[in-house]
Amino acid sequence: MRALRLLALCAALVPCFLVGGRAASADDPRAAPPPPPKLDRKLASRLVERLRKAGVSRGRFGIAVVERDTGRVIVLEGAAEPLVPASVAKVLTAASALDHLGPAYRFRTTVEALGDVEGGVLAGDLVVRGGGDPSFEDLDPLRDLARQVRAAGIREVDGALVLDDGPLDRDFTHDDWTAEDIQRAYGAGVGGLTLGEGCVRVTVTGSSAVGGKSVAAFPLTRGAWPAVNRVKTVAGKSAALGGTWGDTGLTLRGKVPPKKSGSARIPVPDPVVFFGGAFVNVLRDEGVTVRRGLRRSRKAGPGVEVARYESRLADALRTMNVHSRNVYASTIFKLAGARVTGVGSWAGGERAVAKMAEGRGISVGGTRILDGSGLAPTSRVAAGLLAQVLLSFDRDPLRGPVMRDSLPTSGKSGTLRRRLRDRGLVGRVHAKTGTLNDVRARSLAGYIDARKGQPGVVFAIVLRGRGTTHHLIDDLVRQIDKR
Repeated sequence: MRALRLLALCAALVPCFLVGGRAASADDPRAAPPPPPKLDRKLASRLVERLRKAGVSRGRFGIAVVERDTGRVIVLEGAAEPLVPASVAKVLTAASALDHLGPAYRFRTTVEALGDVEGGVLAGDLVVRGGGDPSFEDLDPLRDLARQVRAAGIREVDGALVLDDGPLDRDFTHDDWTAEDIQRAYGAGVGGLTLGEGCVRVTVTGSSAVGGKSVAAFPLTRGAWPAVNRVKTVAGKSAALGGTWGDTGLTLRGKVPPKKSGSARIPVPDPVVFFGGAFVNVLRDEGVTVRRGLRRSRKAGPGVEVARYESRLADALRTMNVHSRNVYASTIFKLAGARVTGVGSWAGGERAVAKMAEGRGISVGGTRILDGSGLAPTSRVAAGLLAQVLLSFDRDPLRGPVMRDSLPTSGKSGTLRRRLRDRGLVGRVHAKTGTLNDVRARSLAGYIDARKGQPGVVFAIVLRGRGTTHHLIDDLVRQIDKR
C-alpha cells in the first residue's frame, strides 16, 4: 500500500515539477507534456543512506535528478524543501538575466560632454553614465574611455566629472549581510559604476628590519582615496592586512614580514565615488584635467557622446558562475530587476527571478533569492526548483548554451577545478557550487553529460547543517552518475 501511495504522489508531482502546473503549449518549445514517473528508488535509497551516515537528516537536504533528453524524473528526495542555496542562487540570477536582458545583452558605459569644446577646453561638465557593468576589474577600461575623451579633442574640463550611476539604486549592500561580510571583498557593495569589484587593492611592503615603517601602495587608484598606513613590520613568514574607513579615509592595519609584501582587497564605502576618483586620475594621466572634482547626478545632460565602453553579459555570467563572484551576481540581479520593475533594487531583482520562473511555467513556492549572490543567509530555494530551471534552459536553444557555458566544469575550471577529478567524470559535470559557512550550507546544481549506456541528467543538491561537506556532495554526484 505504501508503494502505491508513493506512486500516486509521484504521478501528481511530476507534471507540477516539469511545467509548474501550466498547460503545455505547442508554440512553446520549453513546455512539453510530462512523461510518466520513473523514479529510481534504489538510487534514492543509496543517496539518503549516504546522507544519513554523514549526519544529514530529512528536512536538511533536497535532491532532484532528471533525465535531460526525456525529462523523466529519477530522484525527488526533499526536493520541495526550501533551503539555503548559498552561491547556487547565482543559477537563478543568470536565468533571470538571460530571460529579461537577453543572451546578446551588452553593458554600456558612456562619457558625454556638456558644453562646447574650444581650444581643447570643455566649457562645462563631463558626464560618465554607468550601465551596471561589473567587469571594470582594473584600470584598462578607464584608460580606454580616457583616451577616447582625449581623441575627441578635450584636454581640460572646466566643470566637474559628473557621475550618473544609471539604473541601480544606492543601497550598495544588503541588510541581510553580516558586519563581517561587508568588511570582506566577497561582501563589497555594488553600484551602477563599479571598479575593482568595489574594492581598493592595497599592497604593503615591510621595511628592511623588524619595527621599521612599512610602505603601502595602491596600484588600482594610486592614492585616489586618503589612507593612513599603520601596518607593522614584524618577524614572521606571512602578512595579514586589513583596513577600516573613517572620516579621514582608509586606515590600514596588520603585519608584514621584513622585505616581504602582502596584499589585500578592501571594500570601499561608496563604489560610485571610488570609480569617479579613479577615473579623474586616469583622465589626468592621459592628458585630460578635470577642474571641479566630482559630482553625482542622474539628471545631467543629455550631452554629446565622446567615449563608450561595452562588454558582454555572456562573459560576465561566465565570470560570475565559474569563479563565483558576488559583486557580478548582485549587479546583474539588480539590472534584471530594473528591466522588470523599473528600479534596480534588491526587491526588483527578487521580483525578476520570480517572473523568470513564472514565465517558464515554474511555481516559485517558498523560493526567495534576496541578493542574487546567495550571500544572504535567509534566501531559500528548493532543489526541485533549481532542477526545473536548469531543465528548462537545457531545452532553450537560444539561452541554454549561454547558461551551460557559464558553469564551472569538473576537474577543469573555476570552483570545480579541484573537484570530481575521477576518471570518467572530468569534464562531464557542469555545475554551480555553493558554500555558506556561517549556516553550514553546501550545494551543487547543474548538468552531467551523457556517457555510454546512460543519458545525461540535470541535478540539484542542496544541503544544510552538521555533516554537510563538498566531499559528501561529490560522493552523491558519483552515485548519480553510476546509477
